[in-house]
Amino acid sequence: MINQTQSRKVRYQMRDEIENILKEQDIDKNQFHEAPKNIYEEVIRKTYYSFCDYQKYPTIQIKYMWCRLRNTLAKSDLIHTDWKDWCKYIDRIDELISDKNPDIQYYLITDGGWVYEGTLIQIKKVLYEYPGYMEDFYILSRDYKWLILHIDDGGCMYKVWK
Repeated sequence: MINQTQSRKVRYQMRDEIENILKEQDIDKNQFHEAPKNIYEEVIRKTYYSFCDYQKYPTIQIKYMWCRLRNTLAKSDLIHTDWKDWCKYIDRIDELISDKNPDIQYYLITDGGWVYEGTLIQIKKVLYEYPGYMEDFYILSRDYKWLILHIDDGGCMYKVWK
């Protein structure tokens, strides 16, 4: 069992890994960056209350959020990966987002609870390099109308919306 100190260490390793990806891929900080700390709580809270069954699961939790989704949400078909096709899998995110404007900013929330803002092109650049141990991630519209979930346990992703 992982204790609280180990859990915090893993969480910060996730953030450090993304920072390394940003440097290695020379990603423009105007097009992808960590969200300001003062909006983290709001983004996570609004995401949870927009998509999760908070009456059944009142504690806001990012890890395994996909297990707490409301039954009333519309869902896309699953997109699967066999892990050998990771970049092709990440490219399939395009199928789940109807607005193709390259300047639109989205939120990316990692399983460790880190919140990022960025364009889809830059989010995908980060995700191409996203290490397997970082598990689930979520991409969502800034108006909280839809959410894309990548579920590590099932090697799949899908979109939900209201």
